[in-house]
Amino acid sequence: MRSAFAAATAGFLLVLSASPSAHRLDEYLQAARVTLARTGVALEIDLMPGASVAAGIIALVDGDGDSSISPLEAESYGRDVLADIVLELDGRPIALTLVHVEVPSVDEMRHGIGTIQLQAIGNIEGGVSRRPQLHFRNNHHAGASVYLVNALMPSDAGISVVDQTRDARQRDVRIEYSVSPLWPKHLYWPIFGLVVGGWWLMRAHGSANYQPLTTNQ
Repeated sequence: MRSAFAAATAGFLLVLSASPSAHRLDEYLQAARVTLARTGVALEIDLMPGASVAAGIIALVDGDGDSSISPLEAESYGRDVLADIVLELDGRPIALTLVHVEVPSVDEMRHGIGTIQLQAIGNIEGGVSRRPQLHFRNNHHAGASVYLVNALMPSDAGISVVDQTRDARQRDVRIEYSVSPLWPKHLYWPIFGLVVGGWWLMRAHGSANYQPLTTNQ
């Protein structure tokens, strides 16, 4: 399963590293990457409008139509994208917070070479089960969009992706993963302290009962 997951991740990253001209001019390519953690989920989305659909996307981003995208306009569009994202853990919704958005120039998007980059995080309330399932769905600009979605390899060795089930368009994925408990790590030092403390008490007790050998002269 890990080898299949690694192959899928490698293929996904290969698509992202390809030239923007590799996707069709009449498509809005939206590529999402999900990173799993014990207390939350990190989400990255790259949105690449083809030249033929760029005018419509520019109209969504450039609210005042001055052919210049301000930080406030970029942030507003980032929030609009996140509002169209469904993210659930075991059926419970996860609220996403926008942490970074980067928008190319209007001219770059008109030529189909600009990529809008979003980063967001979602906190998991109450922790996770040993075998949680995350549901992600991208409903943004569904008419002319194509999608990619994948879970990246977690940095936490105690978290592993078990299965990813996508729909045919890759706008919807269910990610099943496992979470190992942290108790062995948390108990290491208390147990070590108890062992050392017990050894010290036994040694101290033995020293208190020690009677030196004396001889009668």
